[in-house]
Amino acid sequence: MRWDIAGCFTAYAVPAALLAVAFVIKLPLLRRAWQDPILRATALLLGIGAIVFASLPPTSLHRINVLAGIPNFAGVWVYSLLTVYCGACLWLIITWREPPSAVRRRRTRLVWVAYSVIIVGLWATFLLGDHHEERLRDLDTYYADTPWMREFVLLYLIAHLVSAVVAAGMLWAWYREIEDRWLRRAVIFLQEAYALGLLFDIGKLAAIGARWSGRNWDWLSTYVAPPFAIAEAALVAVGFIVGQAGPWAEERRRLVRTHRRLKPLWQVMLTVTAPSAPATGRVSGAALRLELRRAAINDGLLKLAPHLCADRRERWRQAATEAGHPESEARSIAAAVDIFVAAEALRAPGDGDRPTPAGHPGFACVPDSELESVAGALRFHAPAVERFRRQAVVTEGLTSPA
Repeated sequence: MRWDIAGCFTAYAVPAALLAVAFVIKLPLLRRAWQDPILRATALLLGIGAIVFASLPPTSLHRINVLAGIPNFAGVWVYSLLTVYCGACLWLIITWREPPSAVRRRRTRLVWVAYSVIIVGLWATFLLGDHHEERLRDLDTYYADTPWMREFVLLYLIAHLVSAVVAAGMLWAWYREIEDRWLRRAVIFLQEAYALGLLFDIGKLAAIGARWSGRNWDWLSTYVAPPFAIAEAALVAVGFIVGQAGPWAEERRRLVRTHRRLKPLWQVMLTVTAPSAPATGRVSGAALRLELRRAAINDGLLKLAPHLCADRRERWRQAATEAGHPESEARSIAAAVDIFVAAEALRAPGDGDRPTPAGHPGFACVPDSELESVAGALRFHAPAVERFRRQAVVTEGLTSPA
């Protein structure tokens, strides 16, 4: 039994769905910046690609033929869309890689003129050819010896071959210049996609060439080549999804991670000041939750500011260093101890009559990175923080050591 993935509806549905997802991801940007040529090229590429692969299952091809009332009309429909897809690939890469200039405009114009001519050629040869027998799986090889239909098939294969070769070459040259990590990953996926596209073209052309020489290699065209095209489309979609969704996912992961890391410090501040209203509804995203947590921490620090003391922090930093903690850990532990002692002082009876030590006037405005390190001390060095806190409150006469 032959490997017949090309006859399976799911094989075409998966790349069609991936291309559609990538297209939908781009839609918000496209609506806001329609004049951006990169976005327009991307939208055209993904939208046309999704339509092509939604049309390719044999059942879909038959429906198209029935609706048109013309045998094999689905062939000229799909191959015309595929040619537009090839032109969009080159348009996107040229626009993506080169800055706006007269040269870029000339190159993109040349691409569309060339591929428009190919589309006209596809329709002309299809109308001139004899294609009365419907072929859903082997149209390319079945009509390989038929006048005009032979040229029809070669036109779309040459258009796809040229697109894959040129695109792969431009992406390879561009890859060495890219610094952005996610963009590099997207380009890698696209390079692999166009390499698979070349294998698709080679398989199809080999089968057609075999027909011309009197041999039967139709299995190359019917069974072997289509999976490469399916994989090519899937990788193109994944490349665009990675390039678009990767930075967003990485940023969201960073926000969630920072939110989680600040939790110990935030819980301390809840004992100092009332919690802010939780983020709810459509605006309760990761960025807003993090901002609310930072605001709660800063509100607490502002309330503690009169009781925070630079000398206290220095004293307990030295103690933490002598206890064997590295310098960065010792600073974070000392800051955590200072916050705890300030909270004790704030809650102590007669707080307003107690003399206030020399504070650290800028503590409430420390960078977020320092807040994270203090929260890290509370999370990972809680025993040391608690030990020094007990010593500090006894030393300053705030409470008993119990």
